[in-house]
Amino acid sequence: MSTPTTLRPSGGRRFATGAAALLLACLLAALGCSSLPMPRASEPPRETLSEQPTAELAAEAEEFWKAGSYPLAELLYSRLLERADLEPKDHAQALDRLAESAFRARHFHQAKEALDFRASKDHAVLGTWPWHELYIRTLAALHRPDLMETHQAWLMAHTELPFEVRARAMILFSEYLARTGDGVRALGILAQLHRQATEDAQRLSLERLYAAALPELPEEQLSVLARTAASSPAGFPQALVLRESARRGARSGLRPASLAMAAPLASPAPLLAQADSSTRSDQPGVAPAVGASPVRMALALPLTGRFASTGQKVLRGVGAAQKHLATQGRAVEITVINTEAPDWVERLAALPKDVAAVGGPLLNMDALKALSASGALARRAVFAFQPDLGSIREGDQAWRFYPSFQDQARALLTLTSESMGIRSVAILAPRNRYGQRMAEVFQAEAKAKGVRIAASETYPPEEHPRWLHSVSHLLKVPDGFHGNKNTPLPMPDFGAVFMPEDWGQAELLASNFHFFEGQHLLFLGTDLWSVGLDNAHEVDDTYFQHAACPGAWWPETTGGRALQAVMDGQHMGQADFWTALGYDFVRLAARLGLGADWTPAMVNARLFALANQECSMAPIVWDEQGHARQSLYLFTPRKEGKALVDPQSMREDIQKSKTRREKRLNMARDIQKGKRAASSGSLTPDVKE
Repeated sequence: MSTPTTLRPSGGRRFATGAAALLLACLLAALGCSSLPMPRASEPPRETLSEQPTAELAAEAEEFWKAGSYPLAELLYSRLLERADLEPKDHAQALDRLAESAFRARHFHQAKEALDFRASKDHAVLGTWPWHELYIRTLAALHRPDLMETHQAWLMAHTELPFEVRARAMILFSEYLARTGDGVRALGILAQLHRQATEDAQRLSLERLYAAALPELPEEQLSVLARTAASSPAGFPQALVLRESARRGARSGLRPASLAMAAPLASPAPLLAQADSSTRSDQPGVAPAVGASPVRMALALPLTGRFASTGQKVLRGVGAAQKHLATQGRAVEITVINTEAPDWVERLAALPKDVAAVGGPLLNMDALKALSASGALARRAVFAFQPDLGSIREGDQAWRFYPSFQDQARALLTLTSESMGIRSVAILAPRNRYGQRMAEVFQAEAKAKGVRIAASETYPPEEHPRWLHSVSHLLKVPDGFHGNKNTPLPMPDFGAVFMPEDWGQAELLASNFHFFEGQHLLFLGTDLWSVGLDNAHEVDDTYFQHAACPGAWWPETTGGRALQAVMDGQHMGQADFWTALGYDFVRLAARLGLGADWTPAMVNARLFALANQECSMAPIVWDEQGHARQSLYLFTPRKEGKALVDPQSMREDIQKSKTRREKRLNMARDIQKGKRAASSGSLTPDVKE
């Protein structure tokens, strides 16, 4: 591996230390590396080398390396890296050779560990082609298309990397995609980089590199590319592919009619951007997919930091949608911008005007406010992945593509009032911003439905011992109850309790109601419960026999199964809400087809006119003012996680619990009557009773 070079942006300035650290963190988060352990040997040692001097061990490892004995070189270099006295200048070379020898020995997991560790020790290596070449080939050998796609997106997004490194990487990615039969994306990523080039010299460099690589491409892969390129023969890289295909056809005496148009390109690769001034390849931006008039869009997601894993899940859904649309002949071009980067707003602003639709930011109100302050909301149709837009006007300044607080409250109140026949409810909310906001929304929606709020109480979320007092106050428990727990409590004047709390806290909170004989109550939670249940390994549903929480994702729906089929076909793993969010947004933006001439009125009209919009998550519709409304699913906690609510069964169970409690109350009254009669000496009950 060559000596690492200092990373430089396209303008020639050196990276600042902070930018380099961000670059490293971004790559490692994108690749899912939560930790990078010191690489270990892929096979057990055959002899004890612990007493051998480090210099001799290094010399022996180098001998095996030069002789091509890669399994032994791998073993010795892994031992060498454990030595505390290894010179820093030798450490990088040992890691490089460990990665290379492990790859050649077909120990691909070991190779990836070594490459990851190398990048963590010296971020400058991310600016070198040998590191990226071996990393890409290692991911391909591991059959990890998800990591391949993540790495490709990361390289495409980081324009500060040396252009030649990115060009060689995209050519290698293109070869991999052609091998899998995905000609559309194979050509699309090359065209994307071509558009991103800011100088003619960069475009010419990419064209020459690709022209030099094409003659080495296997016939089967070239055929995949040629069939795709034939539908749009002008421009880069299609013209080069067709010229190479024509050259091979002429050499073999075959000349398909579809390749006749490539004949004029007989000279070495020209600068196609100069040859055809009618193209937009000199504009900064992103990926033209192959085909006419592709729809262009962008996503603003966290790819590093606290929510990086969530952003990556959304990105998987985005990629799945793009590939699926390509199979239907619908081309979309997608730019992904990391909202954790300090200049992300500027990057979004630099995109061409016809990148009109933007998905995101994701659960980041500060980021949405930053877009508003920059004027971006007037230039782009932003579909925020937010439950609430705050002071930003929905349907005018931005649109919502995420379950709202109102959607959640409506789903719960529809179940309560219409399916359960409960017209009186209570609210028990934590004293924090989320809890109070959800309580306000629930109360407003209850009023709109004619549901009575019989009681409302708050509690300090961090002071668990005081929760029992808050629950007793909500239930109006008499002061003397603690001194005589055998006396049954009167029935509360409400049948359901709304608790806007996360699942872990709700588990503790619900037990307090059972202490006060609240087994007949219906507990209502938010989508935080649903998320918690998805992630819980074992659920104690003892206190949640009558409970419901809303959510936008259920894998057993028609849309959920369809998405999973797409994910399976692309070997992209298990679908969930976040992948569904990305998948559905790309398909929505493709249907809207917004361009540089978009207006809020146009967006609202097209959203309102959408018919039969297939969703993998819960269906979402927009009114004429551009206000979104999502019909959420309702779940109930179960030991295995959660299940869809069965309203009829739940109503019957609640009625049985109420009947048992009423019977206990009646028995207690009879006992009290008997005691009073006995104390008065009367042999007959008081007729007034």
